[in-house]
Amino acid sequence: MPSQSSENSPSELFEGGYYSIADGDVFSIAKVLKLEPEIVHVRIYKQSFPLRPRSIDPNQLTLGTIHDKDGFGAGHVPLRLEVFKNRQPSFLAYIEVKDEELEGYLMWKEYGGGVWE
Repeated sequence: MPSQSSENSPSELFEGGYYSIADGDVFSIAKVLKLEPEIVHVRIYKQSFPLRPRSIDPNQLTLGTIHDKDGFGAGHVPLRLEVFKNRQPSFLAYIEVKDEELEGYLMWKEYGGGVWE
């Protein structure tokens, strides 16, 4: 299992790792689903925080729906690795990626999808 990084150093990325990421004026939570050369596939959760969280309970995170008045997450987002690193990811927790979490990734791969710049 990955170890916690110090707050001031960049986190190493791990499949199954939960990271707080800078998201404008707040911090969001992203789980790394798959790492490929120069691409990171993440799940971004609905919850956001005014300050960078130091710990989270992954069981309390949700994706929500587009119908939620307080926002929603995304089950699969393919990003250029550099774009994700620019969001200053900080490691929080680790839980092995489940098969159902990879559904969006597998569809993306099947249809030759692009990445977010």
